Amino acid sequence: MKEKHTLAEIEAYLRKAARAAGLDWGLAEEAGKAARWLAAFDLPGAEITLAHLQQLDGNDHRLYLPTHLDETWRAQSEHLCPIITGAALADRSGQMLNGREFRLGQIAYPILLVATIGQAARYHRTTFTTSWAGVRVSCYENGIRIEGNRDNLLLASAEFASCAQTQGSIPQQLPSTLACDIDPDAWAAIDILAFKTYAPATEESRAGAGAGLTDND
Repeated sequence: MKEKHTLAEIEAYLRKAARAAGLDWGLAEEAGKAARWLAAFDLPGAEITLAHLQQLDGNDHRLYLPTHLDETWRAQSEHLCPIITGAALADRSGQMLNGREFRLGQIAYPILLVATIGQAARYHRTTFTTSWAGVRVSCYENGIRIEGNRDNLLLASAEFASCAQTQGSIPQQLPSTLACDIDPDAWAAIDILAFKTYAPATEESRAGAGAGLTDND
């Protein structure tokens, strides 16, 4: 039976989990926001983000950085990280407003890329569309539209993806602020990973835990 978790809780825990997986705090914040954004549209943001963080955990994240930024973006490793790549695309969203289409090579969990692009669409009050493997997700200022092969929406990896500004059409789905249903096993794994961000107790911290309770009268 699934458990209810608020969007704020999802963002906070996945941010910590991303930091524990080795991402710096800036990218960890992006991971938390991506998980929350997807969950708001009743997509498994927490579970997908967890799966990707488990891929990254313990690896050299420089291998997943996009290269050849003037052509098709590719990583030195097997695939691009959608969180790192999404942050780089968000920084270049102005170029999409000027008509540029970004082409990406092999990328892990492209739905996570959509989450970052969706936030950029809201910021610019426009429509950005991300496409891969026959599925298109258009992100608007206030919603999304999913078209094409929905079976590939949650792919663990896509050989090719693209991002560009698009025109026309209207959202099919608006975001929700309700709590989300999450598999308890997945949440337990998120909790374990997030817990790694807490500093281990030391003798000094234990000694200071009761400070202020001494009766000096």
